[in-house]
Amino acid sequence: MRRPKPTIHPLLAGASIVIILAGLREIGSVLNIFLVALLLAVTVSPLLTWQLRRGWPKWLSLTITILVVIVILGSVTSLLGVAVNNMVSGAGFYQDKVTELYRTGLDNLAARGVDISEIRKLEVFSPNKIVAYTTKFIENVFSTFGNFFFVVLLMVFILIEFADLTLKADRGMFAPNSWQRRSADVTNDLKKYISINAITGLIAAVADFIILIVIGVDFAILWGFLAFLFSFIPNIGFILSVIPPAVLALIQFGWVQCVIVVVLYVLINTVVDNVVKPRYLGKEFNMSILVVFLSLLFWGWLLGAIGAILGVPLTMIGKRMWEFMNSDLDGQTPRQSIDAVSNTPAPDKQA
Repeated sequence: MRRPKPTIHPLLAGASIVIILAGLREIGSVLNIFLVALLLAVTVSPLLTWQLRRGWPKWLSLTITILVVIVILGSVTSLLGVAVNNMVSGAGFYQDKVTELYRTGLDNLAARGVDISEIRKLEVFSPNKIVAYTTKFIENVFSTFGNFFFVVLLMVFILIEFADLTLKADRGMFAPNSWQRRSADVTNDLKKYISINAITGLIAAVADFIILIVIGVDFAILWGFLAFLFSFIPNIGFILSVIPPAVLALIQFGWVQCVIVVVLYVLINTVVDNVVKPRYLGKEFNMSILVVFLSLLFWGWLLGAIGAILGVPLTMIGKRMWEFMNSDLDGQTPRQSIDAVSNTPAPDKQA
């Protein structure tokens, strides 16, 4: 017997959504710290689960996992902090280079008979705006990672919850239709998505970093880390990750090195995104380019740079939660209901 669903007036629902979104945007800086901590906790949770399921004490498993994260995150944050400071301090130099490149490009277009008067009016292509936008975006991203203490503290609390849920689930302490089981389904999907994207993104980022080091592009570790972060944005993330190092290679060396950077980035990310990642991620996580782009716009508008990077995982969580909330099969999730139907024995024909 189906339970009646509660109804709500569309205007009231719309007003509630607007109020919630306004509140989320106001606390975006705090929420971003939580999201980064959640991302780190989910990424390292397989290590924690592996230790717990082999009988290691909870305190020892947590200690080892947290120490691994602190060492890695502390080292990366220190290196990135130096790179970001050097980039910000040298913004004037690169702005002059971009201005020179911009004027040269306009002169070449004018020499070929192209009317550049309208292009000059477009402030979005102004070198000052380009450098300012790039610098601001990078500062916004790493300001969240710069809150090292709060990120690690939140990550510790999240890992403690993960450890408790894992131990209780393994002991069968949760009912099949309990909210803990339902949240575990969402968490497992999130773990799979983030873990696989983190591994494949790390492979691509290391390869990109080596390429930039060999060519001699400035701030190679910064662009490699951005490539890792943008790997969580399917389809579009690769385009965003290749633009800064390609432009910097053009400014430093010229068109040949710029083309080399673009070609090698394309080769590496094509193999990772179209060969390696689909093999392990599965079709259930595939999203159309339109959904990815809309997620990028919405979460980027709501939470800034971190929201854009984590837009797809957040959309995936929202989709799964919506499925659970709209399940009317006596508390079963859609996946459980399908399994239940498929496992129902056929009626006896002789009855």
